[in-house]
Amino acid sequence: MIKKPLAIVTMVYNEPQHLTVWKRHYGSQVGEQACYVLDHGSTDGSTENLGDINRVRIPRSPQDDERRARAIGQFCASLLEWYDSVIYVDVDELLVADPERFPSLISFAQSSFLPAVTATGFDVIHRLGTEMALDYSQLISLQRRHIRFSSAMCKTVLIRQPVTWAPGFHCCTEILPDPCPNLFLFHLRYADLDSGLQRLTRTRVQPWCSDTVGQHQRLADTDWSDMLSSMSGLSVTEGELNESDTRFCAYRRSVQNSVSERVNERYRLDIHINGDELYHLPERFIGRL
Repeated sequence: MIKKPLAIVTMVYNEPQHLTVWKRHYGSQVGEQACYVLDHGSTDGSTENLGDINRVRIPRSPQDDERRARAIGQFCASLLEWYDSVIYVDVDELLVADPERFPSLISFAQSSFLPAVTATGFDVIHRLGTEMALDYSQLISLQRRHIRFSSAMCKTVLIRQPVTWAPGFHCCTEILPDPCPNLFLFHLRYADLDSGLQRLTRTRVQPWCSDTVGQHQRLADTDWSDMLSSMSGLSVTEGELNESDTRFCAYRRSVQNSVSERVNERYRLDIHINGDELYHLPERFIGRL
């Protein structure tokens, strides 16, 4: 049976800004008809006009990351009946295959026959005091030029077989994570101070399945602002983000080393390895996110 090459999936609840970026980015990569938005009861109208993107409505319920990972895993597995590969990303995560080697995510997916691929992850950082508020209707890379390595964003994102994701989608049971040097995940949570605080206002008050989960989504404004300010003030380094870049290789190696110590654990990599400097986004990525 002939299958389509690649589908992209996300799940949202009232994410007007990030969904605008997600739609533009992935629609241009695979075509809107291969994009799937699981709408977890949005009430702000942001999922009403998605063009040819497939919208799947599910009932609103308290945030439960265990349930979410289970449901999304089953949904993505079902899409593998019609697609060779499926990508799941959160709505604030943009995947880019290295532009020096691949013109699109489709060409990257067709080049790999691994059962699953883990991206190398970076947070996009708002440099406070020097960069204006983010305009989500415009390309992110034309407004933000600094990124920070984050092992938490080294997620297993592309699958060619059904997998069992851990909550947060950092890893899965079936395959040991190994960050690919040619697939990059750019996380937008820290890309804008004001919109980040606005999102916190929503996530703090939304229902959760337990008082103990989702604490990073319920921080006080001052704590979140201080965290972003600290990241924004890191020194800046230049690097090409390829296998000749010693810092880049060292970050990937640190994740690989952490995996060897966690083979039998649910979270199979250390999600607390963070860069102690900011990378200046290499020119080849400008215009790609």
